[in-house]
Amino acid sequence: MARTTLASRLNTLPHVLAGPVLRRVTAQSVTVWVAVRLPGSVVLTVVDASGHQMMSDSRHTVTLGTNLHIVAVTAKTPAPVLTEGVVYRYDMTFNFDGLPSESLEVATANAKLAYLSVGKPGPTFCLPPQDINQLRLICGSCRIPHGNGKDAFPIADDLIGPAGGNPAMRPHQLLLTGDQIYADDVAPIMLMMLSDAAHVLLGWDEILPVATDHGGPATGTQLVPYLRRDILDAAGFTSEDLDGHLMSLGEYLCMYLFVWSDVLWQPDALPTFQDLVNTAHTQITDLTGFTRWLGDRTKNNDSDTTAKHAKRLELFRDSVAKVRRLMANIPSYMILDDHEVTDDWNMTRDFCKGVYGSPLGLRVVQNALAAYALCQHWGNVPEQFDAATPPPGQTLLGLLDGTNATRYAQQSPQMQSLLGVHDAATLEARPDHGVFHDANSLLYDFTVEGPGHQIIFTDTRTWRSFPGPDPDGVFLPTEQLQRQIGSAPDTGNRALIVVLTTNAPAVQPIRSANRHDTIANLFEHFPDVYEAWELPSVAFDRLIAKLSGRLPLVNGRRTGPLILLSGDVHFGFATRLLYKATTRYDDAQPQPATSVIAQLVASSFRKQTDNTLGFHREGYNYLPHWFLRPLIPKRAPEGYVGWNVPADSERAVGQIGHEINGAWVPLLTLNLDQPTHQVSPDGLFFAVAIDRTTPPDFSYRLDYMLPTKDGIPPAQPPAIPPLSAGATPQQRQQAAEAFHLATGQYRRYNSSIPAVSKIIGVNNMGEITFDWSADPKKRKVNHTLRWRSSSDTGDTSISSDPDPVQFTDYVVSLDPDDPDFPEITPRAMP
Repeated sequence: MARTTLASRLNTLPHVLAGPVLRRVTAQSVTVWVAVRLPGSVVLTVVDASGHQMMSDSRHTVTLGTNLHIVAVTAKTPAPVLTEGVVYRYDMTFNFDGLPSESLEVATANAKLAYLSVGKPGPTFCLPPQDINQLRLICGSCRIPHGNGKDAFPIADDLIGPAGGNPAMRPHQLLLTGDQIYADDVAPIMLMMLSDAAHVLLGWDEILPVATDHGGPATGTQLVPYLRRDILDAAGFTSEDLDGHLMSLGEYLCMYLFVWSDVLWQPDALPTFQDLVNTAHTQITDLTGFTRWLGDRTKNNDSDTTAKHAKRLELFRDSVAKVRRLMANIPSYMILDDHEVTDDWNMTRDFCKGVYGSPLGLRVVQNALAAYALCQHWGNVPEQFDAATPPPGQTLLGLLDGTNATRYAQQSPQMQSLLGVHDAATLEARPDHGVFHDANSLLYDFTVEGPGHQIIFTDTRTWRSFPGPDPDGVFLPTEQLQRQIGSAPDTGNRALIVVLTTNAPAVQPIRSANRHDTIANLFEHFPDVYEAWELPSVAFDRLIAKLSGRLPLVNGRRTGPLILLSGDVHFGFATRLLYKATTRYDDAQPQPATSVIAQLVASSFRKQTDNTLGFHREGYNYLPHWFLRPLIPKRAPEGYVGWNVPADSERAVGQIGHEINGAWVPLLTLNLDQPTHQVSPDGLFFAVAIDRTTPPDFSYRLDYMLPTKDGIPPAQPPAIPPLSAGATPQQRQQAAEAFHLATGQYRRYNSSIPAVSKIIGVNNMGEITFDWSADPKKRKVNHTLRWRSSSDTGDTSISSDPDPVQFTDYVVSLDPDDPDFPEITPRAMP
């Protein structure tokens, strides 16, 4: 079937192009994001189960182009009016300028947005409970449309459906921890659709500052797939996937519309390789250039690749409607990682020199962050975009409202300042050469406050500094650790969850690749080896010390559990870190601390690869090349001790040696070249003994967790009874017990999969629940990863046939005195 352009279909589409997406929800405010093709005022109304209006407000859309208008409208009240234990519904009315009003049903052409069949249909939600034993959190990261295997994100839609009327059982919050879009790895036929949509929706073509020796300036439409690699490479970009890289503001915006909604997708067959050829022939006016372009496509067998991409994209498209319904019915919070902009974004000083040293690099990053601010961050912190007082978000909206190609180019410097983008000369002049934000710019970190839990979303991408030699960088400089974590609202006795996007720490293969980066990159490119909080390192010591400072004081000691969420690596697992300190790193005055830190990694929604499938088959010790595997320590509890001394200390604290016939033979003096040293398990040749006169100030025990194994899930999920709006506390407690029974059955899983499958390396979605006993020693956090059984078979999973969802559960004990995880004490010198 011939390809159809969006222009030929636009007037047949509903007025709502994407959304509604439910964003920040509190007891006195509700924010909903929506993208429409007509300008107008959007009214948001929230009602309770009986239809009583709780709050209502309106906001006019921001005009980004002739046919693209975006708004995040917030309804709020002066005092809290929403309570837990109630399923609320919201409605929207669209007062398009000069046209009759439309209801949500009409404006979306009756899109399937509701779960409940009783009462007036429409999206619903509920507040998180104060008792976190009833709390359900959905989490995940990394979703690429043409990725291998089925998209795991729609699995969450199936969790809400059966529990839609029961606020004690339905998931309460959706936490997206990075890479919601992929800007650098875009299938060429996907880029065709995005460029076409950007041209039609905006009605103006951005003039990209492409260097003249690469045929610039040029529009995104002119830069067809496979023409972009050399241009972006010259502009300093380092991703390996540059052939279809997004460049224009319109392309970045349209990617969000395509991954969150099915409206703009071509409903029948997707573009073909011949469509790529026809488009290139139209845009590449030089016959010699087109002939060379076509010859390269033939030589690289891109026709077969395009056909494979089309099948994967069709599978993705067919599931997007479920994602749209999911995102309309659960409060969602999002933070950016690198792929919202480009792979390797701000990873090294060299990257910053290259990309921010070119006009094109500055513009592409500006476009990515402008789209992120509009589509993701506006809903995280609507107060930064409040029209009442002009904060940075509202100033940005004013610059973008009604913009065109000329105005957009003229106002780019001001937008870059608001977004936290600076040229290379400015960065090099700073003492740490780091990326930063001006005083009046948007800040991407934020907190989510619940009655029984708190979530801190850190921004480890736009504050990186490079005080030392490349590639070593600091994810969060000391002042940002304090601002983003230390100065966040008081946690009190609530459960604390911190989102880091990158692992703290990663699995041993990644850590080994970091330690041996030259060897790791000898056979293939591993740019992400520098993308985790390594243990041991000064940065890790500072992070843990700052996190522990948020814990309550119990008898003069900072005591309690911490939960870290991260993604990024495209497989899911869990770690447990026992931290004990008499004096923490950087303490001016000793502050004892004891904490269990559970790291829960959920990744990816859709980005499984041969390497992640290798982790799925072989577990924590997988490496793609067998001859590199001796570099990886076998999975075992790791023990570390550290001292609160400067990182460049030369203080003798012990000895390095080994045992011969039971006798300790010291070989070297252990000097503090960094504050923390590994003491267990012993290295390949050497062990460490600590001088009794220099006891360490703090210690870590790190365990990579294995899944629990106790049976299989029921053939059918347990029935979930409804809960009325006026339910008594006793009825809510009974509902919570029923929920725990249901999830308990899910946790009795895993005997049917091989014991070696300790990491979930196929597309997966995470769920977090708690066993939060009144006795702190009995507290646990449960990390359930859901995935499809056929996803580990590669491309054979490209099928629309029903595919059962499987469950893998990691249970992390939060008791610091758990006898199964004793503190590792170092060997003492004789």
